[in-house]
Amino acid sequence: MPDQPPKSSDIFTYLHAQIPVRCYEHIAIVHRGDSSTPWEAEFLREGLARGEWCCCLASAELHEAMIASLHELGADPGRHQQNQTLRFLAEAQEISDLLERARSFFSSAEAARAPAVRWLEAGIWANPPGIFAPQFFELHARLNYLVKTYPSVALCEYNSEQMEVPQVFSAIAVHRHLLVEGTLVRDNPFYIPAEKFLAMNPEDRERDLRDVFREVGFNLEKLFSILAGYGQLQGPLPGTPK
Repeated sequence: MPDQPPKSSDIFTYLHAQIPVRCYEHIAIVHRGDSSTPWEAEFLREGLARGEWCCCLASAELHEAMIASLHELGADPGRHQQNQTLRFLAEAQEISDLLERARSFFSSAEAARAPAVRWLEAGIWANPPGIFAPQFFELHARLNYLVKTYPSVALCEYNSEQMEVPQVFSAIAVHRHLLVEGTLVRDNPFYIPAEKFLAMNPEDRERDLRDVFREVGFNLEKLFSILAGYGQLQGPLPGTPK
């Protein structure tokens, strides 16, 4: 039987069976060190079981690992790929191409009247070929708009150990919602709204980011600690498992 949606209408799903995620949220999951695929595969498996459309942006190697994990969880990824409810986006050489693929996926899901969309970006930032950091984070600013156009959740996973410090700051700045140190930050105090971020030229963005994060001395340990503390102060959502 397909998985049933959470009882609370405020909750779209739970990460790790306990962290609540609401519909229309675009979340950066920032961690240090390697991340295994089980929670990511479970996110996709659950969506497929509910008839939702799922898209995974990852390297070809991670595609294979994700398919294997979905099989282990009892899903049939081949069937879902055939009917296009599960798609793996190939790496793009142009950011405009990647953005167009994302738009096409959301519009196709809407045309098919899919109950919801799940977008998963798994470990793609280890330098996508042909795509530079400023362009990459522009994509994420625009993804904020896409997730508002149709019932959806977007999860974007970043390993800070594979990124330069300014890139970590950029990833944090373009996501209103974060999962840091296992703590959900629903309203990121360092978030730069998409309309402001996209209107700025790269030099202005870099200056603004530098000004915002100067107060933590460009120290990631301190930044993560501040964000985790901020998330804890916000308190749990209604419907959060005890």
